[in-house]
Amino acid sequence: MNLQKLLRGVDVLSSVGDFDREVNCIVSDHRKVQPGCAFICYEGIKVDSHTFIQRAIQNGANVVVGEKLPPKDLPPNATYIQTPNGRIALSVISANWHHTPAAKLKLVGITGTNGKTSTAFFVHSIFKTAGIKSAIMGTVSHRYGDVTVPAATTTPDPLVLHGLFAKIVNADIGYAIMETSSQGLAQHRLAGLTFETAVFTNLTQDHLDYHRTMENYLNAKLMLFQQLRTKNGMAILNTDDEVYDFIRQRINLTLGHDNILTYGLQRRAHLTARDVKSTLNGLIFTAVTPSGNIRVKLRLLGDYNLYNALAAIGVGLHHGCSLQTIKEGLESTVVPGRFERVDKGQDFAVIVDYAHTPDGLENLLAAARKITNGRLICVFGCGGDRDSGKRPKMGMISTAIADCSVITSDNPRTEDPELIIADIVNGLPDGANHVEIVNRKAAIKHAIEMAEPGDLVAIAGKGHESYQEINGQRFHFDDREIASSSLELLKLSK
Repeated sequence: MNLQKLLRGVDVLSSVGDFDREVNCIVSDHRKVQPGCAFICYEGIKVDSHTFIQRAIQNGANVVVGEKLPPKDLPPNATYIQTPNGRIALSVISANWHHTPAAKLKLVGITGTNGKTSTAFFVHSIFKTAGIKSAIMGTVSHRYGDVTVPAATTTPDPLVLHGLFAKIVNADIGYAIMETSSQGLAQHRLAGLTFETAVFTNLTQDHLDYHRTMENYLNAKLMLFQQLRTKNGMAILNTDDEVYDFIRQRINLTLGHDNILTYGLQRRAHLTARDVKSTLNGLIFTAVTPSGNIRVKLRLLGDYNLYNALAAIGVGLHHGCSLQTIKEGLESTVVPGRFERVDKGQDFAVIVDYAHTPDGLENLLAAARKITNGRLICVFGCGGDRDSGKRPKMGMISTAIADCSVITSDNPRTEDPELIIADIVNGLPDGANHVEIVNRKAAIKHAIEMAEPGDLVAIAGKGHESYQEINGQRFHFDDREIASSSLELLKLSK
């Protein structure tokens, strides 16, 4: 592609060299540079990729886009473009490289600490029932048509993202439902995109290792609403969340009253639920909407899924889906690793869930408590190299709600799992009923072996994940598989 076309929409502060040249590829990793590449660099959190400019040029890059002034030793055959924000430039250039495919899509963005994945799956199922072709991009995977692409991150890197958009458009799909993470937003991976619908689920503590403060965390999530289409765009907001009034005030500066749809259970909202019945067989409720009421039975368990379902109803209504279509879509939704039952005919319940934040764990255990007549046993850990401040909070929550907590390893990454567990149990009150088992497989097996008829074992933290990350390596590990094999062994031993 011609460099001038590639730079369309990029803010250029200064430049050195010829703009009238062809670019064969674009990369942001100097190790992937090939002859004729454009190398996009920026000052990252841990690494300043400007330090690799010379190496990229040696590897064949003939164009460099960066945030700093051009290097004095720039070769005469290279072009350098200075831009105020290399991450934004990468997003715009990635879109241009793929001929701006997102402009041909209607985008639904979902942000919040918890509930993004379940809400996205609900919306995808509603659209499928309505005959609307949609892709889904998020934590579990990126899917379009019959194609499933593993998700390295919730919100992909711009080079990956716009490549996916191009494939989605080529598959004759008109919608993309996206989980938009706070880090993805803060790092401008979504720069230049315009959303038809933006959903806010909730805000609780997570990712403070990156954002440092809750204010920064919230502001990152609010970036999604700045990219909402001002005409006919719809913001769908949770009135029960503590930051709702603040978000509403911020959004009111750019959107009109008709561009906001609310949902909630406690405060007044456009969408709400009543006559709720929660059991191990499903979550039943009446959805009250501006278009009428529907009685819904979800396959997903847990009262907190009422919020996710209501948010999805809002998306469906905004995009012209009938209430009957919405009902059928909700009732057929299955979300991997979200309050997912593992049933081998045992006389107690085993569920696997992705809850990995204080609020997520509290919601999971509170919902589990409501549907068990016996003891509640919780298996959980905390990830390494992530927000360590939530570890003691999660320990307090589990031991306060569950009858017994089995504290174990999650994804320790580069940290010592025993030290992570020590952080979790730090400050637990005397007599808190818990055991510490570092090996996660052994911890799950222990919890299942101690379960009695009528009990419920909740295995939290990893959900759909099929790996455990230890010292930079990913090993195959699936909580559902481990629970299933433990139940089989238990059956054989009786």
